[in-house]
Amino acid sequence: MVGTAITYCLLFISLYFEIFLLVAFLQRRFERTAPRSAAAALASYPSVAIVVPCYNEEKTVSSTILSLLELEYPKDKLEIIVVDDGSRDKTLEIAQGIAASEDAKIFSSKELWSSGASAVDEKFSHPRARISVYHKENGGKHTAMNYALERTSADLIGCLDADSIVAPDALLRVAPIFDNATVSAVTPGIHVKEARNMLQHMQKVEYRLSIFNRFMLAALGSAFITPGPFSIFRASVVRDLGGWRHGHSTEDMEMALRMQSAGFLIANAPKAVVHTGIPRTLKHLFRQRVRWTYGFLRNAIDYRKMIGNRSYGNLSILILPTALISIAAGIYFFARVVYYFSLSLSHAITRIQVTGALPHPSFDLFYLNTSALWFLIFAAVGLILVLISAGSYIGTGSRRPPIGTPLFVIFYSFLVPLWLSAAVVRAMFKTGVRWR
Repeated sequence: MVGTAITYCLLFISLYFEIFLLVAFLQRRFERTAPRSAAAALASYPSVAIVVPCYNEEKTVSSTILSLLELEYPKDKLEIIVVDDGSRDKTLEIAQGIAASEDAKIFSSKELWSSGASAVDEKFSHPRARISVYHKENGGKHTAMNYALERTSADLIGCLDADSIVAPDALLRVAPIFDNATVSAVTPGIHVKEARNMLQHMQKVEYRLSIFNRFMLAALGSAFITPGPFSIFRASVVRDLGGWRHGHSTEDMEMALRMQSAGFLIANAPKAVVHTGIPRTLKHLFRQRVRWTYGFLRNAIDYRKMIGNRSYGNLSILILPTALISIAAGIYFFARVVYYFSLSLSHAITRIQVTGALPHPSFDLFYLNTSALWFLIFAAVGLILVLISAGSYIGTGSRRPPIGTPLFVIFYSFLVPLWLSAAVVRAMFKTGVRWR
């Protein structure tokens, strides 16, 4: 009875949160006025420094830098800072070669960008954006970001992970949002660069769902992550807050929570499109997600004063508590499924041993389980599909969910509890996590 009560309670919380986000999204859609074009939104352009922190990124760093060179932004207002964080491959040499090459400024965006974006506007093409390349001893991404912060006087500073490429108009979509003085950071719409196997197709669906979640969290003033692919910050705020910290290997999350705790707003520009690389194997995915979840848990502990504190608004009252509950719920549901599956398997084996007959599966509507529990489960899954479609609409303009959606619904829910459990154990014992 207790287990059933817990199950109903967690399902209710899940449904309530999903419906809350969906209703808030629909309300925002009906209230939205016609948007201005990105190029017309700025009377003057703030100076921007985009940092590319690198560690052993020889295979992808060139496409990342060259996509930044194709940004539709006045080149006298844009600088690119590549910080090689003690790489042991040819990352530094490749970055230095691009910085020194005159050919880089005429590199075609069509070789980088496959989303159908138009060619770079001529008025933004010359002179080429300034590229600075630095090398330092390995100290982690947060040290690379602080290293760049000390070497720029730009109004805005952003980060682009060295496995990502950015759309030419992305910066023009982000910069106008900083006209609001309370905005300290803007996050983009992050898409999967390429999906070649089943695991990556499932992640592509997850990223579409994340587009919706990030959009709505920003609308609620509750964003608590500023992801590495092309998040842009107000440089003065970052300096006032003391720069980036290690943040348990999740410096993007720690910075977002610190900004929120200081009363600043984190906005979202879903049409500022970035494509990022994702893990190809279960091993790499598991390691990445353990790091993310571990970082969230440890940062939540560090900023526990915010949880339940009304002065921090929706973030403290709704979002952070629900995020923590969702981790517990994921582990609980997985354990419950494993338990009942093991119990059913044991009973089936016993029947076979006693009767000597194998079970004959059959489908009869009379025996269809119509309990309230299964109704809630199907409702929760249906709402997830709706939110995925909403994320596709926000990010691409199409309501069609990715082709990997059935795989995501069927299989991904059995993978997530594995890294949630591992992260919880590591967070309890403060073991730390490896970046790679």
